[in-house]
Amino acid sequence: MRILQVCSAESLGGGERHVADLTRALIERGHELHLAVRPASPLREALTDVPVRWHELGLRNALDLGSVRRLVGVIRDAQIEVLHAHVARDYPLCGLAAKLTRVRFFLTRHHFNPIKAHHLYTWVLANVRRLIAVSESVRVELAAGFPSLAERIVVIPNWIGPEASAQVSRDEARARLGITRRLAVGVVGQLTASKRQDLFIRAAAYVIKEKLWANVDFLIAGAAAPSDAGYEHQLRAMITELGVGDQVRLIGYVAGLPAQLGAFDLVVAPSQNEAFSLALVEAMAAGCAVIASRVGGMAEIVVDGVTGLLVAPDDISALASGILRLFGDERLRAKLGEAAQLSVRERFGRERIITQIERLYLEV
Repeated sequence: MRILQVCSAESLGGGERHVADLTRALIERGHELHLAVRPASPLREALTDVPVRWHELGLRNALDLGSVRRLVGVIRDAQIEVLHAHVARDYPLCGLAAKLTRVRFFLTRHHFNPIKAHHLYTWVLANVRRLIAVSESVRVELAAGFPSLAERIVVIPNWIGPEASAQVSRDEARARLGITRRLAVGVVGQLTASKRQDLFIRAAAYVIKEKLWANVDFLIAGAAAPSDAGYEHQLRAMITELGVGDQVRLIGYVAGLPAQLGAFDLVVAPSQNEAFSLALVEAMAAGCAVIASRVGGMAEIVVDGVTGLLVAPDDISALASGILRLFGDERLRAKLGEAAQLSVRERFGRERIITQIERLYLEV
């Protein structure tokens, strides 16, 4: 098949990594892949080693008619059979392009925020063959926003990428990340307010200041998009203000981090909400004990007390208590980590889930 993926994202989060690996996997299966992206897209660097046919478009907003014309031209010139959009502002553009061509149109919703749909939006998406939700909570939001399209919504989660399946040794991973203390706790993801790295810092400060556990490194892995530079500055100021800079560190974006997650004894996902959380699944695949907020897709991934701990969102006390509980019980950490690893490898295997998407392209 000739497939055109459209993704206007400007940073490389979980959804964008999904697009990159879907592209890579479909090429491995013999399909011809085209990507429509904005200039300086991070996907280019993520896919330097595979034969992708690139198309740079403006993709400025949902009303960018110039990008619609370009999309129609690409679809016709390259005889594209499948058009797949991954970012909300790209949905209407792809919907209009699908109306003007015979292409099979799909979209994936990677985000937990509801879409404020209206009659025009629904009309633009009328030709969509399937709306893919990455979790049940996302399916519910999509169905509420587009009731007339509810029967076309399917739940297909993200998957564990090949990087997460090729873990380096624990000692090597710890050395790469600069971990020197006995225990290490990490939070992984883009630096943005909804990920609540600030909550993690405050919980870490409580644990440190109470002198309950001094021999612990608390690491925050991830970079901020230009629009979140102020939030990163706020996090750094908070660490200084709380006097915990010796143990709490922002380490920025780490290339190949999924293969190094075994360095952590505990991974925390304190997000305000998440559609899926690829970082959480990758930590579980690495055998880490995890603590996650009881929200969105994360509450569907973690079975509380079996494959990890779930805590109330925005609750510093609950998060600190969960960290202390797992610090103090090595057997429980190991038990949760082993159960988590088995669970996610069974539920989110790469080949099985990509086969579901490929079949969807073929069957609809």
